[in-house]
Amino acid sequence: MKIYQKICSILVIIFAVITICLVVLHFSSGNIDIMMIFLGLTTFSGGLSQINMAQQTDSKGVSKGNKIVGIFSVVVGIVIIIPVIIKMIA
Repeated sequence: MKIYQKICSILVIIFAVITICLVVLHFSSGNIDIMMIFLGLTTFSGGLSQINMAQQTDSKGVSKGNKIVGIFSVVVGIVIIIPVIIKMIA
């Protein structure tokens, strides 16, 4: 379970860095669609990480995260990704 948590955290960081780089490139005449896909992937993987953290408890028996926030982040990530992909296909 710890390996999965580390992988999720690393994915969130990688997607966030790529999104920031794409924002900078967008202002120098880049494509916003690619940036939005990576923003959606960042939100999606952050939500998965939040859901995974919500299933863990600390030594006092208190949950480390909020599962509802994770589910909301996953849904927002999907809502960002799907329209952009449909726009790129059309």
